[in-house]
Amino acid sequence: MAALTLFAWQTPPPWGGLWVLVPTSVAVSLLVAWRWGGWGVAVPVVLFGLGMVLEGPLSLWVWWIPVAGLTGAWMGLREEGAGPTTGQRAWTLLPVLLLAVLLPWMADYGDLVASFERWLRSGDQQLLALYHQLGYQGDRLRALERSLWESAALQKRALPSALPTVIFMWMVILVIVGRALASRLAERMRWPDLAPGRLADWRLPDGALWLLMTGIALLVAGWSVWAPSAWTLLVNLALGYCVQGVAVVESLLLARGVPPSIIALTFVFVFAMAAPVFLLGTACVGLSDVWLDYRRLEAVPDGDSS
Repeated sequence: MAALTLFAWQTPPPWGGLWVLVPTSVAVSLLVAWRWGGWGVAVPVVLFGLGMVLEGPLSLWVWWIPVAGLTGAWMGLREEGAGPTTGQRAWTLLPVLLLAVLLPWMADYGDLVASFERWLRSGDQQLLALYHQLGYQGDRLRALERSLWESAALQKRALPSALPTVIFMWMVILVIVGRALASRLAERMRWPDLAPGRLADWRLPDGALWLLMTGIALLVAGWSVWAPSAWTLLVNLALGYCVQGVAVVESLLLARGVPPSIIALTFVFVFAMAAPVFLLGTACVGLSDVWLDYRRLEAVPDGDSS
């Protein structure tokens, strides 16, 4: 919580408050739903009501608190027994993803993009001042300035479509932190441990494929007003299938006795050397796993392929 408070202090208000409010809402909703079942949904409903009364529907930041709480309640309802698999648990992020998809259609989205762009330009100015203090002068400093301005022009074009994905990734991190916080609280209250997740078990539900195809269809249709929503679906679902591809490879290596530390180092090395190829390759493996289900294939006895 101290680290989250520090991040909140460094993030411009009011969005900085989400560093603390989102994990807290996830943890409380998860624990209440886990203990009292469907009554846990009352937590995000109450949070939604409070947010609308205190901030109003035009405050885009406040929407993420009850929606993240709904994800926490969904996790709590699925926590009985062995709990859901890692991929099924990722599916509980659907409310957060749908809010990210709808974000470009909200009234104040243009103001949000403009304020985020101003924040990026402020960071560029601080970087230039730092390099100037370090002794950059003449052609080196001008080359750096030209590079920053070219990057700023590219960011300005891409930001309306990329910002929902950036916020969604941030919310994913906060939801993970909220689940970890719920696990700590459950331990303090002497409740059963939350079901742990294994990367090797990651498998998205088949419904995720339909969302991916929806994003592709919206891009192919060429409707510019739908482009930010389409890119949000496409990029985030593609990353989910990247994780599924990594899980497939990890499970196959673990089945052959490769130590987890060697597997992790191999993934880091390949990603560092060829990140685009790594992402494309793992996404293809993850998508093919939807039909082939590599981890359920039975070994052929004695190597007979007949």
